Amino acid sequence: MKLIYAFLFAFLSLTSWSQTTESQLSKSYSKEEISQIKATNTLPLHEYALTHACYLIDAPQGKDLSKFDALDLPSKTTDKPINFTDLGLKILDKTQYFLVANTNKILVVKSKNILSLEMQNQKK
Repeated sequence: MKLIYAFLFAFLSLTSWSQTTESQLSKSYSKEEISQIKATNTLPLHEYALTHACYLIDAPQGKDLSKFDALDLPSKTTDKPINFTDLGLKILDKTQYFLVANTNKILVVKSKNILSLEMQNQKK
């Protein structure tokens, strides 16, 4: 009987995790795109990206940054990672760079390839 309860709990936990990830992704992706993500088995990559895809760097002095799009970041009051879906961004095949309005910072959004390599290195 304990085994049945354990399997039931595991199943409900996985279902809950999947729905949470999908609701986060729905901020940036359509239902069709989320279905495609599931079909191509890249849901774990996108789940990892929710907390690992974005980081801030100082803008380099003397470089022309006019080609970068600017965006406003909500004020960061916690150590919680920047979430790309909260900004309406998507994970692409190339790394993305954005000027952060009213700062000398650049937001970097890692590419699919970089995230995939990080995930592989974590497993080792």
